[in-house]
Amino acid sequence: LDHTTMSGPAHNKTLLVAGISPVVDEVLLAEIFGAFGQIASCRIVREATGVHGYCDFTDFQSASAAMAALNGREVLGSELKVSWHVQPAGPKEDTSNHHTVFVGNIGDYIDEFALFEAFTQYNCSDSRVIRGDDGRCLGYGFVTIRTMEDATAAVTAMDGFRLMGRPLRVSFAKTPRLSETTGLANAEARGHIPTEPSVPQDPRAVATQASETNCTVHVGNLLGSENEELLRSAFEEYGTIENMRLPGKNFAFVQYATHAQAAKAIAARNGATPRGFSRPLRCT
Repeated sequence: LDHTTMSGPAHNKTLLVAGISPVVDEVLLAEIFGAFGQIASCRIVREATGVHGYCDFTDFQSASAAMAALNGREVLGSELKVSWHVQPAGPKEDTSNHHTVFVGNIGDYIDEFALFEAFTQYNCSDSRVIRGDDGRCLGYGFVTIRTMEDATAAVTAMDGFRLMGRPLRVSFAKTPRLSETTGLANAEARGHIPTEPSVPQDPRAVATQASETNCTVHVGNLLGSENEELLRSAFEEYGTIENMRLPGKNFAFVQYATHAQAAKAIAARNGATPRGFSRPLRCT
């Protein structure tokens, strides 16, 4: 497959499908996802830990529609987990000249992972969902995009685009660019963005702060030099990790099999500095 990378403006058209039933083959997978558009290819990977696959569409809109409709859908006794297939861009990059885009009218079930992947095809480098004191989404967030050309394209194309059933309101942000260090801190200090609340250490309390369908942990405050092996070593004790993403900056995504496992990881690792890491993690 010719997977889209994070380093260019090309549209992502490839979906990662986890939680596939062992009885599903590539022909059936293509039939299921082909209902939403033309499929270029489908591939299934069978491992000891489970079955996952890749569906490569010929256009982004069809892939997006398939993800919205099939994520969480039960097929032959197994619940599908569908997301964009994103390859990391590599070492930490300079984001000082990236452009910030405001994204409004997002549901409380949208996390940083979902928001980031919705804008991946526009050369997105970071994402942030803004939450209130109870930890729930306030209905808006921000994404940073590498070039003005791609940011303009994102604002034009994504304004009104339906993400998980809700039309987005997308415009250029009036706040400073987002980053895990100075950018976000400056925005919070000036009152543009609410300061994120500290996450309770009780997993049951953490679990109530997001939808039960949210199984992804956003891991911030990384240096950018961490690899997947190090990240896995810090989080694998809290449950079954089904997917990991290190988009190449100073944050990562860890997707667990269940919401409870993700909550347990957040409660244990938020503010902690695991072995091999040089500064405290910010987990949400």
